[in-house]
Amino acid sequence: MRNLAQQIYGNQLTEYSKKQAQKQKNGYSSRLGWVFVSKDFTKETTKAVRTYGSLFNVSKDYTYFTPNTFYRNDLRRLSTLRWINSMSIDIDAKNGENEGMTLPDVQEFITQAGLPMPSLIVQTPSKGFHVHWFLEQPKRASDKLNAHYSRIQTCIAEMIHGDVHAVGPERLFRLPTDENTVFHSQTRVSFDELCEWFQLVQEQNQQDVHTYKKGFCKGYESLLKHPAVQKILEGVNKGQRDTACYTLALAYKAAGYDEKTAEEHLHNWNKKNTPQMRQIEVKRKVKSAYRGRFHAPSAKKIRELSGMLFSYIIWEEAKPREERTYSHIDEWKSDVLAFIRSRGGKVSGSQRDIADQITSSVDAEKKIPYATFKKVVARLEEQEILSKKVSGKGRGASTELRIIDEVKARRMQSEASKKEQDTGSKNNGLNSNTIKDTVVGGTALPLSAGSSLALPKETLTPVILPTSSTLSKPAPLPGNVPSAFVSALYNRSFIDGRFIFRAWGKVQLAFKAFGITYHSIAATDDYIRLAMDAVAVTVEKKGSMIAGDFQGDDCFLKYLFGTMKGLFANYRSDQIKQFVEEIEGLGDIKLSHVGMELEDELMAARIVDRELVETKLAEIEREQSARQRRKHYNNDSVFDLNSSINQFKLFIKKGD
Repeated sequence: MRNLAQQIYGNQLTEYSKKQAQKQKNGYSSRLGWVFVSKDFTKETTKAVRTYGSLFNVSKDYTYFTPNTFYRNDLRRLSTLRWINSMSIDIDAKNGENEGMTLPDVQEFITQAGLPMPSLIVQTPSKGFHVHWFLEQPKRASDKLNAHYSRIQTCIAEMIHGDVHAVGPERLFRLPTDENTVFHSQTRVSFDELCEWFQLVQEQNQQDVHTYKKGFCKGYESLLKHPAVQKILEGVNKGQRDTACYTLALAYKAAGYDEKTAEEHLHNWNKKNTPQMRQIEVKRKVKSAYRGRFHAPSAKKIRELSGMLFSYIIWEEAKPREERTYSHIDEWKSDVLAFIRSRGGKVSGSQRDIADQITSSVDAEKKIPYATFKKVVARLEEQEILSKKVSGKGRGASTELRIIDEVKARRMQSEASKKEQDTGSKNNGLNSNTIKDTVVGGTALPLSAGSSLALPKETLTPVILPTSSTLSKPAPLPGNVPSAFVSALYNRSFIDGRFIFRAWGKVQLAFKAFGITYHSIAATDDYIRLAMDAVAVTVEKKGSMIAGDFQGDDCFLKYLFGTMKGLFANYRSDQIKQFVEEIEGLGDIKLSHVGMELEDELMAARIVDRELVETKLAEIEREQSARQRRKHYNNDSVFDLNSSINQFKLFIKKGD
């Protein structure tokens, strides 16, 4: 709970409440705010909290909360608002509205609207959605800001099929839980960015799509011709030279100029500055811009340097790739991944040698530039799709590149392909890699940063929620199958949700043969690991989609079932062997105590592995019986020895 709550509220809440004496001594903080929680939308069930501890405690009993905070604890009104932390939208699905909408549909609407990636999406019981964009910095509420917030909120709601009547920064939204959170990212957005988006939408709505107001720049190619950039090109003063030079270098880079040409233009521009920069400084700025990770200048920096209105969004139509002189990095990503995948998911050697082997999927005669190759690898590393390991130094260094997340890789390529085919307007799109498994269960607000493929919490009543868009109709991934198992198949290009579900069914049947129930499989890490091992063995024998040697569904699934049974039988044998070795070293009293604990476990309402407990009890009984036999044998042996000695003594005595 604390991770997500702190992501929203920051220092607006405290860890512990202040005592009255402290309040009188230190005064009331103008920084803190009250969060309202409610069981429904009536005032009688509303409660205000100001500490993280209180929020955690009441979240178990309440259903709704306010993402924004208030300076009064008795009145949830627009006039009592203190901090705006989130832009939140309610997408309703009642009364037939938005019927059948899924999470990818919502993502597609957000993408088409040109909005940034949201921070959190919660699904409501009516199959609607609450979408939240958490702000980078909270905004102090005011009448003017509140009114503008509502205007932007209404506009966003219109663009993504939200409820235009459910607007206002004071509104309640459903508390996030493991059960209803379907999307979570660490992304945050600035309020200025939302204002800029709103302004651009207004301009486009008021004018023809090819006509823009003075502040808007359409496309990279017109960047250098924009009045704001032209003003910077007229020369700047001493305090602005470094920033201006770097910004203009990025503008030339975005406009398609090569590094040498950009440097020549900026040396001529430098002559207009008062005073001029040293030539070596200009060269350094250009080099930094062209070899850095930024691909275009900051709109904010252009506004600051020029003092003029300036904004731009690059979502113009893309030309066919074969017609371009420079292929976009996102497109080269697909080619790099395809090359590594064709080598079994891993390549090694010098980076230049690897780059020399990668060609364009459109033009086989075109190789990836070495500088572009390094940028692509860096991007894929940032996205945690690729791992890079360098051994050695200098010319003898060897680099190993390995695909570590095939699910992300496939989805990234799918998004890139979709963008190229789309003839409409373009934007940066929405990364679907952090779609959460919608598995029922969990407590309120436990979210934290981490892998989206962590093992899900298990439930007795699995619920399958659609994870594919009703617009594009790809095969849905089942929501009640553990993510790690889904990934094990998805990484090998088994992306059909129906096939994955059938494979999981075979795994369940194999475990059932040993008395292991569904909930026990998903709740035990070792069982999930065995299932993934079974997939790996089956792929090795029966082929995979990614290698192109797949032998068919029935053949694959039958082998998976047999492999799973075999692996688990070996696993169970090792478990019993280890247990027997452990109890052999125990004393009689400790051994009896372990037996009683196992009997108590067997009497529990739910038991993960009944057969294992029963087998362990049987082994304890065998060990106890063996010990009794040994004692009896030892006692009899001592008696027989004493009897023999006495008889020998009598024989000697008679002989005397």
